[in-house]
Amino acid sequence: MRFVIAAIAVLILANFILLISGERVLLTETLVQPGEAVSVEGFGDLSGNAQASLVCKYWTGRSMVTTVFWYAPNNIFGRDQCPFLNGSEGS
Repeated sequence: MRFVIAAIAVLILANFILLISGERVLLTETLVQPGEAVSVEGFGDLSGNAQASLVCKYWTGRSMVTTVFWYAPNNIFGRDQCPFLNGSEGS
């Protein structure tokens, strides 16, 4: 029982830190290839893009936020994966 209470306390503290710091924690990452019919609120339909995209969903401590990055397997002209922590100013 103490372990459960301690785990809940740690989750509440982590959530509070996210709220104060403005950081975001990655929840899901989806690779969208050109031509795939995927619509993302705030970014529109990604099917018309000539380059693949990464759709990253983050938890802010209060809500979920979606960010889209260009995908590049070599990490030069885009990102090869979503950043695990993403500041609210960096998106």
